[in-house]
Amino acid sequence: MSDSIEIVNPNEHLIIPDWITEKYFKSVLDKDEPNHVKVLKFTPVAAIPPGENFTSVMLRIHIDLEMKDGSSKSKTYIFKTVLPNDRGGEEIDLYGLFPKEMIMYNTYLPAFEALYKEAGEEVQLAPKCLHTEEREGKIHFIFEDLAVKKFQNVDRIKGLDMDHMKCALQKLAEFHAAGSVYQEQHGPYPSEFDEGFVTLKADKFLKDIFRIKEESFKKSMATWGMRNAEKYINNFPTEDQYWNQCVNSLDVDPKDFNTLTHGDFWSSNLMCNYLPNGKVDQLILVDFQICKWGSPAIDLLFFITLSAAHDIRLKDFDYFICIYWERLIECLKLLNYKKPVPQLRDLQTSLYKKNNSFYAFFALMNHLPVILFPSDKDSNLHSLMADTKEAENLRLRITSNPNYGKVMKDLYPFFYNRGLLNFEDYNEIKNINS
Repeated sequence: MSDSIEIVNPNEHLIIPDWITEKYFKSVLDKDEPNHVKVLKFTPVAAIPPGENFTSVMLRIHIDLEMKDGSSKSKTYIFKTVLPNDRGGEEIDLYGLFPKEMIMYNTYLPAFEALYKEAGEEVQLAPKCLHTEEREGKIHFIFEDLAVKKFQNVDRIKGLDMDHMKCALQKLAEFHAAGSVYQEQHGPYPSEFDEGFVTLKADKFLKDIFRIKEESFKKSMATWGMRNAEKYINNFPTEDQYWNQCVNSLDVDPKDFNTLTHGDFWSSNLMCNYLPNGKVDQLILVDFQICKWGSPAIDLLFFITLSAAHDIRLKDFDYFICIYWERLIECLKLLNYKKPVPQLRDLQTSLYKKNNSFYAFFALMNHLPVILFPSDKDSNLHSLMADTKEAENLRLRITSNPNYGKVMKDLYPFFYNRGLLNFEDYNEIKNINS
């Protein structure tokens, strides 16, 4: 008897590469389901709606199998591959995202989980990666489908309540603690982990993103209801100030507590399953393409800015740091970290440092407007970056979205008053070779 499940395609507009066939999955099926005889049905669909991921093609593969005992069985897998070159893939290639993620899944994530196992604690950080390969210069992944274990994404527009925030920050602390201990035991990570969202190879792309979004962003600032909005508009960075802020984000202070950061930690890059009472049971991290060696402030600024529900984001901002810190200290001690553990005051201070401020502004300008915009077929990198009237209208719709304006009315002044948006700090051109 088949346990086939209903197939739902959350993005009918996604173009699925024609080489993704049952033949491609043969080696995975032979290993994962050795008692199958043949594939009865193979159905690839989009794994996520538009607006949930901008750097990859994510598919859910539904496969009906005939087994040796005559029964049938349904399996699902998650398949991840790079965007086509004409849909943003060429720019994404500059970042080396897929080679970095391959190293994470093949080497570091299993090693991090092994550190906990050796210390007597079972900690799962990421989904199981069943297959990686490079094909015609492109890297592809096949993962277990966490939906089978009732994992699901949260509502990115609604944001995370306190229960979800606690679980996510504690899981982030587990990831960071292992990243620091691994570096202590094995030495520095490869040079590709020196860069994250900012990479010097992609300077033109980063400046183009800023330039193309600047007009719609500044127009929308006047509509958010901020008191003294003109002050913030006049303070908006020049392209040179923005690029200098980008370059400053590559600085890592060796005196600080540093770790391997996730780099792109927000609500759609985690999945949860739940207890019968609705509380979070397990939480797991996904998407390790932007990992960078640096301060935990990178992930903390990014995550709280983008993911906390509006009613707790600012009210509990400092408390969120404490939640993370408490679990970080527990894990560092569990894993026998040799260096001094960070003080809470040190962690709080790191959020204000010049080299970390990029992650607050970049989150506000680049990610948050899209996260708070309802799913739309045009919510993709290609549409958002196009230099056309239609694309500019889309950008204006996104940044003048009342839901975004409601958040930014309080959030933009909050960061401004903390000094994170003082762009005059970046007037001096930084020597990128220093």
